[in-house]
Amino acid sequence: MKTIPDALFGLIGFPVSHSVSPAMQNAAFKHCKLDYLYLTIAAKPEELQNVIASMGPLNIRGLNVTIPHKIEVIKYIDSLDPAAEKIGAVNTIVNENGRLKGYNTDFGGFVRLLEHNRIAPAKQRFTLLGAGGSAHAIALAVCNLGGHLTVLARQEEKAKDLAGKMCLRLSGKTQGLELNDTNLEEALADTDVIVNCTPVGMGNLAGQSLIPPRLLRPDLTVIDAIYNPCKTRLLEDAEKRGARIINGLEMLVWQGAMSFEIWTNQKAPFRLMMKEAELALDENKK
Repeated sequence: MKTIPDALFGLIGFPVSHSVSPAMQNAAFKHCKLDYLYLTIAAKPEELQNVIASMGPLNIRGLNVTIPHKIEVIKYIDSLDPAAEKIGAVNTIVNENGRLKGYNTDFGGFVRLLEHNRIAPAKQRFTLLGAGGSAHAIALAVCNLGGHLTVLARQEEKAKDLAGKMCLRLSGKTQGLELNDTNLEEALADTDVIVNCTPVGMGNLAGQSLIPPRLLRPDLTVIDAIYNPCKTRLLEDAEKRGARIINGLEMLVWQGAMSFEIWTNQKAPFRLMMKEAELALDENKK
């Protein structure tokens, strides 16, 4: 009786123990009658290189990459697709006969999220909190579709660097500023969509928000890249103020669906993947 799958896939990051990706990816493999298995791989930064080097010997056909490895992993792969190269971050790896190619589906996943929620970025004003790997992908998506972007980050140089990269390539207006009370208030007074790409609201920072409720208003759309908890303090405050809210789970499933399609060349069963992700998230709460 066969017990070894045809290929292995996985998620590498730290921590990854409560990820919903295995549930949704394994359900998608089963739905498409693929004898594949998706696992989590907890790897600290000093372990990253060895894990990537083991992809060939262990028959790991593909990986998703999450915090804190999305930028650092580029050092250890052979080539990048155009989106990953522009963004400077990788969240999907394919093992192509021993050569590793990096992709960024955070970019496409965010575009699909905007389309699904009928948000047309052209000429709209976005305020992005954070300047990490996911923020790079979202910034490119916004500016590529004609949106105007303000990046706010604790480290001003990172905000300016991200905004500068977007400005060089795209027509949308961009600026990068230090995340402080004055800049936050001024940016939100002149924005249509807020996207939180910081960890504030999850883990040890659960129950916290970078935005005082008084700065939120009914005409805003507020998107939080955090998916656990499904409704962060930011989203709770925004909902109470009448704003439209979108949580990070939908973004996660869209990018996961795109990774699935890259690995398998088959259309991802998005609704099934969303359902399984929701069930896994509920299970994690028990």
